Amino acid sequence: MLDDTSNDTAYDNRRPKIIYGSCFGESVTVRHDRRTFLRTAAGAVGLGSLSGCVGTFGTESGEPVRFGAMLPVSGSLEQVGTHGKRAAEQAVEDINRAGGVLGRPVELTTVDTEGSPSVATDGYASLADAGVVGFVGGLVSDVSLALAPKAADDAVMELSPASTNPRLSDAGRADGRKFFGRTVPSDSLQATAMAKILDASQYADADRVALLTVDGAFGSDLGTALGDQLDAEVVTEVSYDPSAEAFGGVIDEVFADSPDAVGFVSVPGQERGVLDAYGASDHEAPWVFSAGLFDGEIPPYYEGFYSASLSSVRTDGYFHLTQRLSDIAPLQPYAANAYDALFLMATAAEYAGEASGPAIADALQTVSGGTGHTVSVGEFDRVRTLVDAGRELNYQGASSGVDLTEALEPLSSYLVERVGNGSVEQVELLQRQFFESGGGQ
Repeated sequence: MLDDTSNDTAYDNRRPKIIYGSCFGESVTVRHDRRTFLRTAAGAVGLGSLSGCVGTFGTESGEPVRFGAMLPVSGSLEQVGTHGKRAAEQAVEDINRAGGVLGRPVELTTVDTEGSPSVATDGYASLADAGVVGFVGGLVSDVSLALAPKAADDAVMELSPASTNPRLSDAGRADGRKFFGRTVPSDSLQATAMAKILDASQYADADRVALLTVDGAFGSDLGTALGDQLDAEVVTEVSYDPSAEAFGGVIDEVFADSPDAVGFVSVPGQERGVLDAYGASDHEAPWVFSAGLFDGEIPPYYEGFYSASLSSVRTDGYFHLTQRLSDIAPLQPYAANAYDALFLMATAAEYAGEASGPAIADALQTVSGGTGHTVSVGEFDRVRTLVDAGRELNYQGASSGVDLTEALEPLSSYLVERVGNGSVEQVELLQRQFFESGGGQ
């Protein structure tokens, strides 16, 4: 659900850190210089980086299949980005142990985006120069929105493990293909779930709704999507700065037109100030929260509040991945999605018989779902066996079943929760079919 990013102005004159990764995840930092970068990468491929993979490739192995990872491995999102990097490296290790893609070793290069679109844009140029066919990233949506048109112009596949902005459903299109995808659902699904709660007679049953959203692209775009989904009339739209010293005026603005309910879009850690201001006020109405806000202490004024959150299901693939990455357990959010992104791109290339961005873009939906033979975490040898036999594939990932739609993004189940008697109750599971049918509308 990552969408917010830090101020880019601090990074305008900085160069992104490029990390060259070996097939087993070992990495070194090299200068951001195209000639040095390419010379270092080529030398490492020829001498050291594949030493742990000797004997796994046939004598006809060609140039490595080059993938990238564009993740924040420094700054406020360092731990999330570092775990995503490790997961992508693990996917590369699993693939290379099985003989690589089309008999060729896989090489991974990581760019530290620092969570900044400007830094990521500079770093992407280095990946494109290095000849990557696809990359895992970005993490925050602002980075993915900046990179998607560039990757599409270069026919490079971008598969994000964490960017949820609804606008990305249409991003990265060129020449009749979509070069942007993601292994995490779009926030448009959360908007649909929140709209159901606000509209339905068994829940908020609102005719008039106020929308309150945190400042930034995440709040703005999810709020817009929610408003578009509602049958109820939106009487007020208010945004707020979570760093403000007081929020009483914000609450008065939200209730200026006497709404029946409030749709609230925020992120964990940035919600409590404005909610405490509501609790201290005389206003009263049910609120419907975006994901992740029923965490920890439940204040008394939350009574009757609702939330729509992504249903968390631990797959068999997730447990296999955590065993492989036991040294960094517990895994940070989106690490499993990063593994799935790299493994899926490699699977698509193997299935297509061609390691290129367009071939991957064309095959991703086919290998991610449908009625084909199941493959999962660490099973690239099975991928090759099935492809050689002319069989269809259905990748079941570490993060989910990862059944990608035509927009190259998964549908997932959402959980409706309600606060009653001081505790959070699970009241309904909205299955994937609910979203496939347009939210029942």
